[in-house]
Amino acid sequence: MAKDRRRRRSPSTSSSSDSESSEEERRRRRKKSSRHKESSKRRSSKKEEEEEERRERSRKAKDKRKEKRRSSPSDDPKPELDEPESVLCLILDRYPDVASDLKQLLEMLDNGQGVDLRGISEKSLVKLLKKLFQSLNVDQNEKGIFLLPPLSVPTLEVIGSTLRSYLKPKDYNEFLNSGSQNEQAKVDDKEVVDVAVLVDGPKEKDSAPSRRRVIGPEMPSRELLAAAAELTQAEATLREAEEEVDNDLFIGPPPPAIVAEAESANEAERFEEVSRIAGAEVDKPYDVLAVNWKMSFDNIKKRYWKLSLMVHPDKCSHPQAHQAFVILNRAFKDLQDPDKRKAIDEKIKLKEEQEQFEAELKELREAARWRQLQGISLEGDEELLAVVKEAPKRDEWMTTLPPERKPGMPPRQSTSFSKTGKEGRGDTSVWTDSPSDRAEKAKLNYLEAYNKAKAISDVDGENSKRSSNASLVDEYNASKRSVSLLQKHQAKGKQPKKKSKQPEKEEWVGAHPWKPWDRETDLSAGRKKVDLDSKNMGQGLTSRFSSGPTQRNFL
Repeated sequence: MAKDRRRRRSPSTSSSSDSESSEEERRRRRKKSSRHKESSKRRSSKKEEEEEERRERSRKAKDKRKEKRRSSPSDDPKPELDEPESVLCLILDRYPDVASDLKQLLEMLDNGQGVDLRGISEKSLVKLLKKLFQSLNVDQNEKGIFLLPPLSVPTLEVIGSTLRSYLKPKDYNEFLNSGSQNEQAKVDDKEVVDVAVLVDGPKEKDSAPSRRRVIGPEMPSRELLAAAAELTQAEATLREAEEEVDNDLFIGPPPPAIVAEAESANEAERFEEVSRIAGAEVDKPYDVLAVNWKMSFDNIKKRYWKLSLMVHPDKCSHPQAHQAFVILNRAFKDLQDPDKRKAIDEKIKLKEEQEQFEAELKELREAARWRQLQGISLEGDEELLAVVKEAPKRDEWMTTLPPERKPGMPPRQSTSFSKTGKEGRGDTSVWTDSPSDRAEKAKLNYLEAYNKAKAISDVDGENSKRSSNASLVDEYNASKRSVSLLQKHQAKGKQPKKKSKQPEKEEWVGAHPWKPWDRETDLSAGRKKVDLDSKNMGQGLTSRFSSGPTQRNFL
């Protein structure tokens, strides 16, 4: 009840509060809508800016593409046809070295030949050439061969003046010379240029199929081949002329003074020179001519003239005169050639330098040894006194076969005894001896040789002493003693000894001319003594017809 009373008492306050709340809500809504509008405006402005940036980027990219298309040939299979002079200038500005090759290609097109660009590795150059051919109205068949259509203007007449300005003077002269030939060339005979494949030209309905052949893209032209042949021929003639000039010194007659000096030489001097030249080494021309390598060519020539007149086969009767004359001519020709003489001089100079170096090294080593004995040491003495180890070499037994294994004969299996004596291997200890064994054997051999030499020297000394003493004794004996005591003793020993009892002479000796007959002794004279031993009785019964210890059977 109290609450109802309160509500009834304050109706104005409730209405005022409701109005205030509604106004606040309106304000809030207005603020929200204004904020939303501002945010939407901001978003729309950002989108517009981004779209503008995108448009600018796309415009810039399009401009760049257009610039690239203008600078480089388009990849479109059907580009717009430009003027051939501008395309030619673009090609020659980028590739100035291809002017002569491009001239040859255009000449081939004008002569009715086909051109294949597949052999060119530079892709940008191929694109530019295609663009040039299209601007010159050159047709391309299905296989990619470019051919000039019949009854069309030659390409060199269109761009020949522009091409002339880029050619070198030599190529320009060739271009002028080939101009008249290109005008007379026939278009009907077409030749296709291809690296590996034979390509057919475009088929013409009106004309018959033409004759075609293959020509390599790197094949030189006929003019170039002819020029190369002339160049080689000119080089050969120049070389022959130079050789003739060089040989003038060799063939020229000797001076009269040298001729007189050579004719004054006797036969012994001629024979001596022939034997010296024939015995000299052929690869040493200075030794053949007997001159120093530092001598001038004029003096060498004079020496050659003199020797050639001395050893000439017509003027020298030595059997080796012709051989010596040939060796002398060959040596002088080697010295006449500057290249050969330079090589020979370098070898001699190197040899002399090596000998000089060895001599200096020997002196330095001797000085180092002297300092070592004096107890003085300097830097580098150890290196000088160090023993240089020689390179290892194979022993003789490693490279030689034993006598029974002679080279050249295949090994055979022996089935019988050899008629000739087989040679032995000899001393084979070198195959099994170690280095220490070889050193010991070397020492023993040295000692044996030393002892042998010493013994021989001692014997020689004793013999010399004995011979001197013996000569003195012989002189004394010859003068004082006719026969020595030793000789007397030897002579006495050679005499026969005397018997103690000499046989007495018989009675009839000296009284009767012969010995008288005696019955007892003369009846048994000449009879054999018969041995009656029973053991040896069978010896006298072994005749052919007597029985004996052996059983004999007769037929």
